[in-house]
Amino acid sequence: MRFTRGTYVAQQRPADPGGYGGRANRRAMTYEAFVPTPVADIDIVLAGHAASDVADAEAALARMDQAGAGTAGLETLGRSLLRSEAVASSWIEALRVSHRRLAEAERGAPGQSYDEARRVLGNVHALAAAVEIGAASTPFEVTDIQSMHGMLMATSSVREDRERAGTFRTEPVFIGGTTPKDAEYVGPPAARVNDLVADLVDFVNTRQDLSPTVVAAVAHAQFESIHPFHDGNGRVGRCLVHTVLRRGGFGPVMPPVSIAIANMGRRYVDGLNAFRRNDLDGWISTFAPAITLACEATTGLARRLEDLRRQWGSTLRTARTTAGRRAPRSDSALVASLDVLADLPAFHAKDLAERLGVTWRAAQDAVVELQNAGIVRQVTAGRGNRLYEAAEIFDLLDAFEHDPVPFRTG
Repeated sequence: MRFTRGTYVAQQRPADPGGYGGRANRRAMTYEAFVPTPVADIDIVLAGHAASDVADAEAALARMDQAGAGTAGLETLGRSLLRSEAVASSWIEALRVSHRRLAEAERGAPGQSYDEARRVLGNVHALAAAVEIGAASTPFEVTDIQSMHGMLMATSSVREDRERAGTFRTEPVFIGGTTPKDAEYVGPPAARVNDLVADLVDFVNTRQDLSPTVVAAVAHAQFESIHPFHDGNGRVGRCLVHTVLRRGGFGPVMPPVSIAIANMGRRYVDGLNAFRRNDLDGWISTFAPAITLACEATTGLARRLEDLRRQWGSTLRTARTTAGRRAPRSDSALVASLDVLADLPAFHAKDLAERLGVTWRAAQDAVVELQNAGIVRQVTAGRGNRLYEAAEIFDLLDAFEHDPVPFRTG
């Protein structure tokens, strides 16, 4: 496939006797790298269908913000949405981790079996930084992109990832195939990366004439075309979407766009390729509906969490009535704990105490009642530092992850 929004430059790769693959892969070769056209001054006039998709996405973002002002479930869901985005974004890159494993890693679960979960946890940190960067009043900088990558790679168990965290690549990069010659896409030479990223940053900072959704779409596609890092480009590129949307005035709770992208399959890659063929309408009509779906599904998830919260409250009142006790006070640690489980589905008693601002004993008493009512369960043995989980939260988040479409209706 030949791309037209840029130029091809011939490159030489020396022989690599110790390289992977057969003899042909280890020989010296000539190949072509694609250098995307800069975007800072890109002229954008969308066709009617693409403009309509953008309008739908911006309306969905606005509705989600409005829902966040009045929906308790959405207010308490911020961290879990970051985890959902991180899980889905990593899933696109073949890093498969459940919400339960990620939450357990976040609470400090030891052992090599959590290595992949800790890598995804790095994505959570990068996403949180991306939203914070987007909320800042200062201009967006190249170093902000490098900082996101640094956080992404900081939790990797691979030494090379940690050593190269936050630094641009110095070698060729390609997607698909076993060599640059048979790859589906070959990114620009490393010597062009700095200028292309600087241009991308300039685009994000200066194009107030464009809607945030269009800026996010172009910035993401251009970033993926530059592929400036040795690894983690897809995940950082999707962090960039959050930065741009936050800079555009949306949030602070951001929709997990990667959930929609992960469920697109090949259409996402085809959309990026459309951008590289100078078919901006084709890319926009792939990207903008993903934002719309993510927003609508997130609002539906928040409503389901509110329903679950009410069900838990009823369960606790019934358990107390059955035991001949009064219903819990509305200002008790027990009732307050129900409001934080969506954001803290795996926790130690000390975590709950810190979140609620109560003593460890008050938190532990609440945990005992939650456990007796079947709302949480203990998942680690021993008397000290026990880990508890709200399994129904994980069930909801996993269902949301695997197919967000049913959540659109709540």
